[in-house]
Amino acid sequence: MFQASLEGDYDDEAAWDAVRALRPRNTDEVFQAALDHTRSADTRERARGLDVLAQLGAGRPESERRHFDERVRIAIKHLHDSDPLVVHAAAWALSHLGGETAVSELIGMRNNPDPGVRWAIANGLNGSERADAIATIVGLMDDPDDNVRDWATFALGTQCPVDSLDIREALRKRLGDSYEEARVEAVWGLAQHKDPQGIRLLIERLSADGWTAGDEMAAADTLDVSCDTPAEKLVAGLRRLLEAK
Repeated sequence: MFQASLEGDYDDEAAWDAVRALRPRNTDEVFQAALDHTRSADTRERARGLDVLAQLGAGRPESERRHFDERVRIAIKHLHDSDPLVVHAAAWALSHLGGETAVSELIGMRNNPDPGVRWAIANGLNGSERADAIATIVGLMDDPDDNVRDWATFALGTQCPVDSLDIREALRKRLGDSYEEARVEAVWGLAQHKDPQGIRLLIERLSADGWTAGDEMAAADTLDVSCDTPAEKLVAGLRRLLEAK
């Protein structure tokens, strides 16, 4: 399976199928094989080792996933690899592994020239309440890359448990984003922060013909009701919430 992960181009679906098949195999044998790959002189092998270590034991409770601390240390070491592909894989490994040490290391990589690394940072800081993490996410919301802005807006809007005027202002700024996905995330995020402008925009989206499942989920989360609540009831609930503001 490791050999299959190295065949073709790095982004080939078949190669990633092999990675995804290895990740749930929460064994010392797979861990050691991945570790050996991270020590290889070959760039692709080092990256693939990190890709597997990133989610070793996927699907299991955190307490059952092996060698967590060591996997974090390995990923941190490879943040300083000489090859950008390996750095990219290391950043995503830390993003998936999570934890305060990973968050701190990712924050330190926020100015990396690779948009894939910055995307990993936006994903990895998702849900953090740390002031430095939130400040990093806000900075990434102005990133030149569409995906980075989108994921940073998602991280701040619907995943961040902290609310403040600065956070809402950063989300409002994304309402004019050139990338539609980022604009929509800003609407959802503002609504879930109980911001009147966001609630009004979400009502407009749900009242139009082209609303999406994401609009329904954002409204349900905003109102703290079941996700299968009919759209018309969601709109009514949002209107009541707006009137109470």
